[in-house]
Amino acid sequence: MVPTKETANYNAISNQKMKKENFNKIKPDKSLLASKRKYFLGNVILHDISKNIGVTDHKVYYAAFKSGARTKVHYHEGGQTLVVTQGTGILVLFKGSIQGKNVRIKQDDKLVLKTGDTVYIPKNTLHWHGAIANKSFGHVAFNTFSSKRREARTIWYDSDFKTNAIKIS
Repeated sequence: MVPTKETANYNAISNQKMKKENFNKIKPDKSLLASKRKYFLGNVILHDISKNIGVTDHKVYYAAFKSGARTKVHYHEGGQTLVVTQGTGILVLFKGSIQGKNVRIKQDDKLVLKTGDTVYIPKNTLHWHGAIANKSFGHVAFNTFSSKRREARTIWYDSDFKTNAIKIS
C-alpha cells in the first residue's frame, strides 16, 4: 500500500505519546495566577492543562472560583467553551459601545451554570463568569486559537459590572 497524505498524517499523530491530567488533582499554578491576578476578583485557582498534556492547537485551562470570585469583564478574540466541573456559577454577557478605551456596557444575558453544563461563548462577546455568593465554581475552558494558529488574545476591562468599562489590556 502506498502511503497517502491521510495515512501519513495519521501515523504522525499516532506516534505521539499521549498525556493525561486529572483536574480533580490539579495543584494551583502560582506563576500563571501571578501573571493573570489583575484580571480576577476574589479567590481563584488557575491551571494551564494544555501545557501539561501537549495540546498545540487551542488552550485548555482549569479555573476554580471560591464564593463570589469572578473574572473581570473581558472578551476573547477566538471562541471559548466552558465545561462546568463543580459548583454553581454565573455567566453574564454584555452588549457594548466602544469609545476609545471606554465602553458603555449593558447586560444582554445571564446564565446560571451548574456542574455538567457546557456553554459556548462566541469570539468578541463581552462577558464575565465566576462563582455565586457562598458557592464554589469550577470549569475547564477551551479557548480557540486565532486563524494564525496562535492563542487568541483576551481583552480585559475594569468595570462596575453594570454600565461602564475601561480597557486595561
